[in-house]
Amino acid sequence: MSCLRVSEVNEYARQALAQRFGSPVWVVGEIHGLKTHAKSGHVYFDLVEKGPDTNEAYIAKIACAFFQGSVAAWRRSLAANGFRDFDLASGMEVKLRAKVDLFVREGRYQLIVSEVDPTYTLGAIARIRAKTIELLKASGLLEKNRSLQLGPVPLRIGLVTSVDSAAYRDFTSIIQKSGFAVSVFVFDAHMQGDRAAGEVARGIRVLAAIEGLDVIAIVRGGGAKTDLIAFDDIGICRAIATCPVPVITGIGHEIDLSVADMVAHRCLVTPTDAARFLVSRLEEAWSFLEGSASLLEKSSLQTIDMASRALELACTRLALYARTRTQRMRSALESAAARFTAGASSTAALHTERLLGLARSLGHRASGCLREHAALLDSRSALLAGATRHVLYRGLAEFSATLDSRLRDLSQGIGVQLERLDRLERAANVLHPRHTLDRGYSLTLDSAGRVCTDARHVGLGASITTVLAHGRLHSTVERKEHADDEDAKEGQRIL
Repeated sequence: MSCLRVSEVNEYARQALAQRFGSPVWVVGEIHGLKTHAKSGHVYFDLVEKGPDTNEAYIAKIACAFFQGSVAAWRRSLAANGFRDFDLASGMEVKLRAKVDLFVREGRYQLIVSEVDPTYTLGAIARIRAKTIELLKASGLLEKNRSLQLGPVPLRIGLVTSVDSAAYRDFTSIIQKSGFAVSVFVFDAHMQGDRAAGEVARGIRVLAAIEGLDVIAIVRGGGAKTDLIAFDDIGICRAIATCPVPVITGIGHEIDLSVADMVAHRCLVTPTDAARFLVSRLEEAWSFLEGSASLLEKSSLQTIDMASRALELACTRLALYARTRTQRMRSALESAAARFTAGASSTAALHTERLLGLARSLGHRASGCLREHAALLDSRSALLAGATRHVLYRGLAEFSATLDSRLRDLSQGIGVQLERLDRLERAANVLHPRHTLDRGYSLTLDSAGRVCTDARHVGLGASITTVLAHGRLHSTVERKEHADDEDAKEGQRIL
């Protein structure tokens, strides 16, 4: 049995593919991962076949290479046939003509593309677009976002775009130059390719969650018609339709509307147009406020002038009425005062003599009462003074007797306590440790100054201090005997 090299195996496989397929074939699929080599100009991508019931998963995939020479020839053919606004893009469904090949060096099975049929792709785009519109109509979402009320002062704007794009710079420059205090919340997203649909839809949902947002703008620069496939995606369109705030679009094409434009609250051609539309709303609101302020000022001045004239007239009438009433009241008061004075004089003359007689009688009676009460007070004062002296003398005698008795009891108690204190002092002197030491006893202290009472608590080699009646001895323990050992020795001697 012969042994083959790797290159030979790959070459045999390549020849087998060439014999099987022969001439180039037409293949239908969806472009994924489109990349153009910067130096060579070659275009590489994967062609995938998706399942019938899913938008994401695929059931088959093959690598494709569209070399620079074939790309240039294909573009010339497109221009000659009037397809000037057509280019390849990720997510695009295509029908392409290719040779089935195997790259021997890498052992990679691939298609070598020679051309792409634009009519099939445009038809596929139209079919996807029609299907998306049909789904939106069936679910009642086509007009949902347009039914929202766009506020007259959109000062908090959400923006879905690529922050590295000219669309971002065009939009934000218009907003900044407007002079209004606008806050722009940006979600950075891919605006074409495989990731565009998912990122734009997610950006709409993220921005819609911001409290107090007035509007969301989706903007991108111009490009080929096929670059806008993502904006016919049902995911983006549902996100726009169900967004709780108005969504405007400016995705850079003038002739055809994407489904995203159709479902949005308002569609504009370019990012600049979208920004100018929002600024125009602010300018209209500002103009309305200025006009309202002018009308309010004029109306206020007219109202104040009319009220001032009415007030002056009312003041004149009030002053005239007040003078008339004052004069009438003064006349009435003067007449009443004259009548009162005359009546008071006659009444006073009638009662004056009677009052004088009553005053003389009251004076005589008051003098007699005062003399009687003065004599009564003098007699009672003398009695009270005598009783007070008697009570004071008796209380003083009782206090002196009580004080003498308490002093005698206190002196006796102090004597008894002094005798008891002398006895306790003599007993304390007898029990003082100094007398015990004088009789030949001693105290043993450990290194911490504690009294040692059990040999088991002192280790061998420990430093101890022996306190005598006169002085101290410092020593080290070399041998020790416990009380239990002494008892055992004593028992042996007895036996």
